[in-house]
Amino acid sequence: MSVRIKNWKVAAVIAVVLSVGAISVVGVTIGRYIYLGKNDDGAHIFHTEDWETVVTLDDSQVTDVEQTRQDLEEIEGLRQQDKRELLKVKIMTADGTLEMRVHVYKYELSDGRTIDMPEGIEGEYALGEERFQEWRQLEKAGPGEDLGTYEETVEGRVFSFEREKYVLNDGTEIIWSVGTPKDEQ
Repeated sequence: MSVRIKNWKVAAVIAVVLSVGAISVVGVTIGRYIYLGKNDDGAHIFHTEDWETVVTLDDSQVTDVEQTRQDLEEIEGLRQQDKRELLKVKIMTADGTLEMRVHVYKYELSDGRTIDMPEGIEGEYALGEERFQEWRQLEKAGPGEDLGTYEETVEGRVFSFEREKYVLNDGTEIIWSVGTPKDEQ
C-alpha cells in the first residue's frame, strides 16, 4: 500500500513540475476579470482586478455575464501570446490631432467560437462626449465627404484605408479612416 501511495505522490509531483514548467515557458499571466454591472447607458462593464483593463460591452455582446467574463480572460491570454488576427484599423483625427486609433482583432476561443474585439491603441480622446455623439449621429446619417484612400503598413501587413470627412456644428473637422488588409480585398 505504501508503495502505491509513494508512486502516486511521485507522479503528482512530476505533473506539477511539468505544469509549472509549461506555464513558465509560455509566460502568460491571465488577469481575472470582474463584472462591475451596467453603466447609465446600459452597457456592461468588466475590469481586471488591477483596473489596468476596462472593457465596455453593449447588451448585444453579453448574453451571459459569466460566459463573457470567462471569454475575456481567455482573450487576454491569447492577446499576451499574440494569437490573434488584425481585421481592421479605425482612426479618427479631430482638426489634425489623433483622437483615437482602434485595432479590431479576431480571437479564436478554445471552444471554436471567434470573437472580434476592438482594442484602443492610442489617441488623445479629447473630443468630449457631446462632440463625439454629434459625430456619431452624422456618421449614422450617412457617409461623410469622400477623401479617397491611402495605404499604410500595420503590424507587418498593408492596409487600405477609406477616408471620410465630417464637420461638426462648431467647425471641428473629423477625419474618419477605416482600414482593412489589402490582401483580403
